[in-house]
Amino acid sequence: MDFNELTQKFTSKVKQLGKDTAEEVQKLNKIRQLNGKANDAKKQIENIYSEIGKKFYELHKDSVPEGFEELVQTISDKLVEIEQLKEQVREVKGVVLCPSCNTEVSTDERFCPNCGGKMPEPVEEADAEDESAVVVDAEDVTEKVEEAAENAKEAAEDIAGDVKDMAKEAVDDLKDAAAETAEDAKEAVADTAEELVDGAKEKAEELADGAKEIAGNAADELREAAEDLKEDVEKLF
Repeated sequence: MDFNELTQKFTSKVKQLGKDTAEEVQKLNKIRQLNGKANDAKKQIENIYSEIGKKFYELHKDSVPEGFEELVQTISDKLVEIEQLKEQVREVKGVVLCPSCNTEVSTDERFCPNCGGKMPEPVEEADAEDESAVVVDAEDVTEKVEEAAENAKEAAEDIAGDVKDMAKEAVDDLKDAAAETAEDAKEAVADTAEELVDGAKEKAEELADGAKEIAGNAADELREAAEDLKEDVEKLF
């Protein structure tokens, strides 16, 4: 094998290694895309589970199947609690719901700005001469406002906690996915680099062996030529 053939073989090997590296990168990208689709499918399944539970409750809330009594009752209690909290929030905001379109309307409005429907007449205030009743009503309103504010604060804290937990979970998932992808890429690059080094070393050894063989052959030819020349000189004398 001459020097040109060795060079061509080495070049071909390097090109093959580069092709293999590109294929490994493509595999990693494909794996990442497939994992992403799998995660999307999981989220869709979770949403479907939630929708199934909602429909099950709507269908069976009046005739609960055996074994689901506690769960259905808990949902019913929580729905009532939510409506009470919303009503307290509306009291704090000074609005009421329009009976026609369910839009929040200020208690000062006589007609709904959304649908134009007439709003219910506001409750008349107690007569000025009934001071004790006025005092009692004011205290009751104060207590309700304070209770509504406290409930709204607790609800906001619960929501903030849930959002914080969801955000943390999402960040952790992204970190895990990034770490996994980085580790896979690191291993692929390390393996490819090691293979390139081994390949280059092997080719260098092949080139060295080829050059050594060519040099040896040339030396042998020179020695034979020298011997022939010596014999011819001796014949002349």
